[in-house]
Amino acid sequence: MDKLNRKQIHARAREILEEHSGGIRWGEILKLIHADAPDTPPNSIHGAIQVLFQSSDDIVKVARGTYQLSKFVDEDAAEAIAADAAVATAPVVPVKNGAVQEALAEQDFYASFAEWLVENDEVTVAGALGGSSLGGKWGTPDVMGVLKPRAQDMFKFEPQIVTAEIKATPSQPVVAFGQAVAYRLFSHKSYIVVPRTTSSDDMNRLKSLCSIHGVGLVVFTLDKSEPDYGVIVLPAVATPDMFYVNSMLDRLKGSEPNLLNRLF
Repeated sequence: MDKLNRKQIHARAREILEEHSGGIRWGEILKLIHADAPDTPPNSIHGAIQVLFQSSDDIVKVARGTYQLSKFVDEDAAEAIAADAAVATAPVVPVKNGAVQEALAEQDFYASFAEWLVENDEVTVAGALGGSSLGGKWGTPDVMGVLKPRAQDMFKFEPQIVTAEIKATPSQPVVAFGQAVAYRLFSHKSYIVVPRTTSSDDMNRLKSLCSIHGVGLVVFTLDKSEPDYGVIVLPAVATPDMFYVNSMLDRLKGSEPNLLNRLF
């Protein structure tokens, strides 16, 4: 193939992005284009790709050096939203003293846990998210809060982001753990919040995993009026990846601008 001009490089890069719906690293795009057109200098390809990524609204940087067409990002987000919404609204019927209680849902506990975080000085302000409103491959925390220095604090510190994944169904501890660990990409502290009715075997596994990976573990009672949150494992303070922090904040700005203003 003859030497490609910038327009042709852009067209070929778009073809490659179409072929890789899950995203592809820019270095791989460069290699593929150069393999198709070896007479085109790599520097020319590199420069053209940079221009394309910087000027195109329909190409998204989903990770360091990795790009994806926005239509595929939206498809991934739609699937995540549907899955998370189904879990958040799924009815859970608790039993107390042998009597069946009123059906509850995971989302019934978002607001009360946000309040608990504030009341226990874990955060200065917190709010409910859930429903995968942030989209993205790493999901959406059910609750997000921020610990900020107060005016009277002598030592001023950088704000800390705190996230939580709540599961009202006792059979989903592994799912909750995986999500809480993923949130550590963009949060300083991450919590798993599970019912006290979680089996002892699952609870022991969660305690060990949370202790090893620095995730906080909180248990609660399936009672919307008196959830009685209790800490089992304290979370360790992590250093989040600033790329994912800014990516999360950008998505929060687009989906929940009022909450963004409250938190930050």
